[in-house]
Amino acid sequence: MASTSETIFPASRRPPLSFRHVLFVYFAIAILPYLWSVTQDLEPRGPYITIIGAISIIGLMALLLQYALSGRLQSVTQYAGIDNGMRVHRRAGQLIALFFFLHPFLIILPRVAIAPQLVVDDLWLMLTSAESQTGLYAWAIMGIWVLLAVFRDRLPMSYEAWRISHGLGLIAVAILATWHAVTVGRHGVYNLWFDVMWITLCAVAVGTLAYTYFVRPVLQQRRPFKIVGLQKEGSSDWGLTIEKDGDFDFDFDGGQFVWINTSGNPYNRKEHPFSIASSPASLPKVEFLIRAVGDYTSNLDQLEPGQRVYVDGPHGAFTLTGRKAAGVALIAGGCGIAAALGILRQTRDLGDSRPVRLVYGNRVAEQFVFQDEIEAMGEQLADFKQVLVVEEPEQGSTDYCGQLDSTILGKTFDSEDRAQWIYYVCGSQGMVEAVVKNLRRMGIPSKQILYEQLSF
Repeated sequence: MASTSETIFPASRRPPLSFRHVLFVYFAIAILPYLWSVTQDLEPRGPYITIIGAISIIGLMALLLQYALSGRLQSVTQYAGIDNGMRVHRRAGQLIALFFFLHPFLIILPRVAIAPQLVVDDLWLMLTSAESQTGLYAWAIMGIWVLLAVFRDRLPMSYEAWRISHGLGLIAVAILATWHAVTVGRHGVYNLWFDVMWITLCAVAVGTLAYTYFVRPVLQQRRPFKIVGLQKEGSSDWGLTIEKDGDFDFDFDGGQFVWINTSGNPYNRKEHPFSIASSPASLPKVEFLIRAVGDYTSNLDQLEPGQRVYVDGPHGAFTLTGRKAAGVALIAGGCGIAAALGILRQTRDLGDSRPVRLVYGNRVAEQFVFQDEIEAMGEQLADFKQVLVVEEPEQGSTDYCGQLDSTILGKTFDSEDRAQWIYYVCGSQGMVEAVVKNLRRMGIPSKQILYEQLSF
């Protein structure tokens, strides 16, 4: 059967917005309170103060929107996608943190030109005055939590402890910053409804985290899974299989991921995100391929068959559902093969007739997994080819040697219509960034590239 640009995957769920569209919507919503403030007809106080006021209002709204992006709310993720939502969360968070740091200095900046000898005294007075205390506390906490986020991988702190402290710290920032806005902010002083707006938005933001910590576990408790299989795959990975332990609805698309909680307690925050490696056709069983690279994943052998686990998901836009492309390109580094394998298995089960290419890289050959199954897909799919890339090949190996660079990508994707293919890239941050950059140099439009970095 000839390949076609019309996807055979039914659009059961509309593909979420692109990263740029999510970013645009995010800041479009963030600017709404400022537009409302303009209608209050307050006495002008000069262009500089007006600009600082606008940035302050937009910055606070952007901060409160952060909770909607990070709360895994289905009403948000179905449009934004959790992948793009978290990317916007990080990018916007960097801008918000920069503004928080600069905010007190921007307020005092005009004094530098008018009376520079009084700047230090004015700054000290502003930071120590009673009305500024809530803002000062929010400023200090934000600074600490930004440093914790930046140096998370270097801190002697577990992922679970970091995640909980991150959420609680930002709740404190939201409450303190909101209180600062309603007690010191010029617009709130003259308009009670402006204060009501900030308090309501803050309550919604805090409520989002309350839902995550207290309501979602109740829902997960009603949809338990159990472990039915655990085996070593290759030299570095574990194959984990879970199964629904009850009668409830659960469906997913190849390439999506879930958070898994194996503690036995849905209220325990010890949950970890893993890509689904199986096809929806395998339900009620769900398979995962997990690389042993951290404290939790290095102890997966302690899990036992029959053990109850809880699942939050599925999440992610790293799927073929509802998309159109002339061909499918899967580029996986290390344990990124899990998501690629989920997509590959679904294309096989649905009889996709388009050309499919898998570029699979590892440090050593012993880390490659499911090679018998993948090689068999050469006969099960209409047009399939796998390319293996090894950083440290054995003597006499016929695999490509080195990194997933432009040379390998150019040789693998050499068809005239390669710009109409859709490219799925999954792996470590460095690998993903390098591959995406090389694909763009090859003329692949950014809208045809989807990527997933193995980090949340």
